[in-house]
Amino acid sequence: MMKLCKIAGDALPDAGAFAFSDRTVQGARLGRAGDSLYIFSPRRFKLFAEGRDEVVIVRGEGHIKWARGELPFRAGEHILAEECGEYEINGDCEFAVLRNR
Repeated sequence: MMKLCKIAGDALPDAGAFAFSDRTVQGARLGRAGDSLYIFSPRRFKLFAEGRDEVVIVRGEGHIKWARGELPFRAGEHILAEECGEYEINGDCEFAVLRNR
């Protein structure tokens, strides 16, 4: 079922648990820990959810664009992206994408 919505959550991920590359991806600094990602994005970052992504906004604010519209976000919020296909996080922000949890 295609879904993009805010969910309850209080824990923020630690960037130190992710391995970062010196290269940028889509203009952003990207860290990995298994299937999960930690992203420092200056403007926008495109992702694709076939399964279940929990997006945790650590810093910043903006909106997420997806096939069915837009969803605003701000620091501290947790967002579920489930089988929604391509989605785009817009804004100068820092966030983690915890996959298939």
